[in-house]
Amino acid sequence: MRVSQRSGLFSGVAALACATVLLEIALSRMHGALFGQAHAFVTLALSLVGAGLGGALLYAAPSLARPPALFARLAALSSLASGATLAAIILLAHRGPASATAPGALPWLALVYAASTVPFALAGLALAAAIRHVAAEMPRLYLLDLVGGSLGGLAAAAALRAGAPRAALAAAIFFSVAGVFFFLGSRREGEQRAPGGLVATFVLGSAVLLAGDIGAPWLRLSGLRQAKVDRIDTEVWNERSLITVDRPRAGSATVRIDGVAVSPIFDAKATPPHQPEDIAYALHRDQGPALVVGAGGGRDVRAALKAGQKDVVAVEGERGVVELMRGKYAELSGHLYDKPEVQLAVSDGRSFVRRTPRLFRSIVIPSAETAEAAATGALALTEARLFTVEGIGDFLERLLPEGTLVVSRPEGDLDRLLVVTAAALRRAGAAEPNDHLFACGAAQRTALLVRRTPLGRADIDALRRHCRRHKLAEAFAPDRPKTPIRARLVAAADARAAAPDAATDLTPPTDDRPFFSYAVPARRLPGVLADWKALRAEHTGLLALASLLAVASALFALAALLPRLAARLAARREPPPGAAGTPPGAVDGAAGTPRRARALAFFAAIGAGFALVELAVFRHALLMLDLPSHELPIALTILLVSAGLGGLLTARVKPDAAAGVSARAAEALAVAAALAAVGLVPLARWSLGLGSFPRALLAVALLAAFGLLAGSLAPLGVKLVAAASPALLPLCWALGAFAGAAGMALGALCAMNLGYSALLLVAGLAYLVAAVTVPPAPAGAAALDDAAAAAGAPPAREAAGAPPAGDATGARPDVPEAAPIA
Repeated sequence: MRVSQRSGLFSGVAALACATVLLEIALSRMHGALFGQAHAFVTLALSLVGAGLGGALLYAAPSLARPPALFARLAALSSLASGATLAAIILLAHRGPASATAPGALPWLALVYAASTVPFALAGLALAAAIRHVAAEMPRLYLLDLVGGSLGGLAAAAALRAGAPRAALAAAIFFSVAGVFFFLGSRREGEQRAPGGLVATFVLGSAVLLAGDIGAPWLRLSGLRQAKVDRIDTEVWNERSLITVDRPRAGSATVRIDGVAVSPIFDAKATPPHQPEDIAYALHRDQGPALVVGAGGGRDVRAALKAGQKDVVAVEGERGVVELMRGKYAELSGHLYDKPEVQLAVSDGRSFVRRTPRLFRSIVIPSAETAEAAATGALALTEARLFTVEGIGDFLERLLPEGTLVVSRPEGDLDRLLVVTAAALRRAGAAEPNDHLFACGAAQRTALLVRRTPLGRADIDALRRHCRRHKLAEAFAPDRPKTPIRARLVAAADARAAAPDAATDLTPPTDDRPFFSYAVPARRLPGVLADWKALRAEHTGLLALASLLAVASALFALAALLPRLAARLAARREPPPGAAGTPPGAVDGAAGTPRRARALAFFAAIGAGFALVELAVFRHALLMLDLPSHELPIALTILLVSAGLGGLLTARVKPDAAAGVSARAAEALAVAAALAAVGLVPLARWSLGLGSFPRALLAVALLAAFGLLAGSLAPLGVKLVAAASPALLPLCWALGAFAGAAGMALGALCAMNLGYSALLLVAGLAYLVAAVTVPPAPAGAAALDDAAAAAGAPPAREAAGAPPAGDATGARPDVPEAAPIA
C-alpha cells in the first residue's frame, strides 16, 4: 500500500490527536474513580503537560525527529506512546489505592501521574516535530489535529460504556494506528524507513489485549473508593462517572457514583428507615404534588409515597442510574419509577424547575454525599448549582404559597446552608428569613426546611413533634437558633460581618461562584496552602490543584530558560566573536532576544488565555446543553472543530500581515472575555428556562464564536515564528502548553475564590498580553532568531519554503516534499 507523505502525516496526526483525547478522558475517569473528582480535573491537564514536555525536549534535542528520519521517528514515537498507555492502565488497574489520603499514598500518586504523563509526552514530541517541519501547512495540520481530537471525544462517549480501562486500551490502538500512517509515509526514496517490526508489535499487541479483555475480562480497577470489588454486582461507566451497585443484602442494594455519592435501592417489600429529609411531609402529609430532585435509587420517592403522596415528580440527572432502576433493578425496587403515581424526568434539577410551569407543595433535595467526601474536601472543585442563592430562589419560585423546600446536607454544612437560604429568602421578599427556617438531623446529616410563608406556632410545634417521634436532633428553629452565630448569620445581610473570624467561608455561593463544598475564606487561603497536614486531611481537592499549579509553573520556568542555556552552551563550543572563521552573529547576541521573548510570551499568553476562557465558556455551555451523559462529547466536538476551522481560515494570511491579524484577534478575544464577565452567568441562568433546541443553539453559538477566534491565534503565531525562527517553534508550543496547564489550575482557584466573572477578566488580560506581544513580521527572509542559530537550524528563507542558495529548483535534499511535504 503506497501512501503519500502528505496523507501519511496528516492522517497520523489526526489519529494521534484522537488517541490523546480518548486517553485523556479515559484516564480522568479512572483517576476520578480511584482518587476523587479533583484528580479527574487534574488529569485533564496531563495532555498539556505532556505536550509541553515533548516540545521542550524537541527544542533541546532537535535531532530526535527531523528529516530524513522524521517519519521513522514519528512512527516510533506513536508506537512507544501505545506501549506507555498499556503500561499506565495496567499499573492503575492492579495497584490503585483506596484513598489518595492514605499513609504512603503520595509517592504512589506521583508514580501514577508520571506514568500517565509519558504517553502524552511522546505524542507531544511527535506533534511538535510535525509542526516544526511542516509549518507552512500549519492551518490544515491544526484543523486535522483538532478534528481528530473531537473524534477522540466522540469515541470516548462510546468506549466508556465498555469501561474506562477498555477505553484506554482503545486509545493505545489509535496510537499504534498513528504509527502505521507514519510508517506508510516513510516509504519514500530518500526517507529513512520506519521500524516496521516495532509498529506491528504495538498494533497487534494492543488489539490482542483489548480482544482478550472482551473475551475474559482482566482489566478492572481494584482500588475503588468506598466500594469493595468483591461485593460489586454491577459496574457502569460513562463520560461523567463510574456507577457501581453492591450485591443486594438484607433487602437493599447501594448505588455509588465515583465513591462520593451514595443512594440506596430498597426492596419493594422493605420499609426504608426514616431520614431527616422526611420532615418535608410533617406539615403537608399526603397533600401534593411533591418534587424529588436527585432521586437516585429511589429512597426519597418511596418516602413520598409512604407519606401518602399521589403525585410525585422524580428528577435524576445521571442517566446511568435511571437505566439501572428501570432495567436490572426494576424488580428489586418494585418498578418504582414506572408506578402511575411517579413521573420521571432525566434532567438537571435547576433546568427542570426553570422550565416546568407546575407549582409544588413539597420539594426535596436529598444529600447523597458520603461523610468522607464532605470531611476531606474531595468535592471542593465540584459545582453545586442547586445550592446557590439563585438556585434556592428558583426552587422557592416553584412552591405554592404554603409550600416547603427541604434540603439535606452533611451536618457540617448547616451554617453555610442557612446563609444561602436566608439570602435567597431576602431576594424573594422575606423581611425576616429567621421565621421561615427549621432544621433537624441525625447520623451526621441535617435537613433544613424552608417555607415561603413564615412558620406559625402550630407549624413549629408540629415539626418538633415530628423530630421527637423520629429521634431527630433539632438544629435550628425560629425561636431556638441553637447557637448565637446561627442567629446572627440568618439575621445579617452580610455573613462576613456576622462572623468575621469564622474558620470557614460563610458567604453565600452564587451562580458566579457555585462551589458550595469549597469553604476556605480567601484570607485563609495562603495559610491553608502552607499547612501540609491540613491540606492532606481536609482539603484534598485544593491540594490536587495546588500540586498541578506548582508542577506546571516549575516546568514553564525551566522551559523558558532553555534558550539562554542553549546559547551559553553554543558560546562555549564556538571561538570568541570576531575570531578567524567565525561568522558574525553565530554566537548568541542581543539582536534576536526581543523577537524571541515576544514569540515565547505570545504563545504563553494564548495558551493561558485559552485555558482560562475554556473553563468558563465550556462549563456554561455544558449547563446550557443539559444532555445528561452526552453533553461533554457534543460540546467538545463543537469547540475543537470550530477552533480548527478558525485556524484553517488563516491559511491565506501572508506572513507580513499575520502580525496585524493576530493582534486584532487577540484584542477581540479580550473584549469578548470582558463582555462575558458581565453577561455569561446571567445568560446561562436565563437559558435554563428555554426549550432544549434554543438552548442548544445558544450553546453552539457560544462555543463556535470562541473557538473560531481562539483557534486562529496558534496557526498565525506559527506562521510568524516559522518565517524568522523555525527552530524556536517547539519551545513556543511547549510554553503555550505549560501555560495552559498552569492556567487550568489558576483558573479553577480563581473561580472558586472570586467567581467566573473574575476568571474571565483574567483571561481577557492574558489575551491583551498576547495582543501586545505578537511576534513582528520578519523584516526580511534572512531574519533568524539567536536560538535558531545556536541550535543549527536552517535559514529562515529555507524554512519558509524559499529555495536554499545554489538550488534553483527549491528542492532540499534532506527534507522530502518541501519541508517535509508539498
